[in-house]
Amino acid sequence: MRTVGCICLGLFLFAAAHAQVQTIVFVCEHGSAKSVIAATYFNKFAKEKNIPWQAVSRGTHPDAEISPKTKKLLTEDNLLDKSFIPKKLSQADVDTTRQVILFCSLPPTLQGNGKTSHWEVNAVNDDFQKLRNDIISRITPLIDSLAKH
Repeated sequence: MRTVGCICLGLFLFAAAHAQVQTIVFVCEHGSAKSVIAATYFNKFAKEKNIPWQAVSRGTHPDAEISPKTKKLLTEDNLLDKSFIPKKLSQADVDTTRQVILFCSLPPTLQGNGKTSHWEVNAVNDDFQKLRNDIISRITPLIDSLAKH
């Protein structure tokens, strides 16, 4: 009987390790600050909780690179992906994701397909530590709810 238990545990661990990763898209106007911060911390917390979710950052009118203040913040937090380049939100992004979280309006040329929600956060006086903390305060319960499913 012990062999059956080991086989079942092995199959469970194999299935868990190969669970399909679900994607969430964070969107801000320039794809260089709010969405980058949100995706970075979402991915950090999802990895820590070992949940099969990943986040990507997109912009409706993306900048050529992330903002200097975002770069500084993520560098200080040891989370900067130096290879990251902002990308424009596409209909394919919306179609292939489970959820789209907007920090700005969805362009009228794109269909949200019932997957969108809006988060209102602000960098008051360009205080990016406050911005990060506001975003994390929204990500934490989101991660917790995804971990339960």
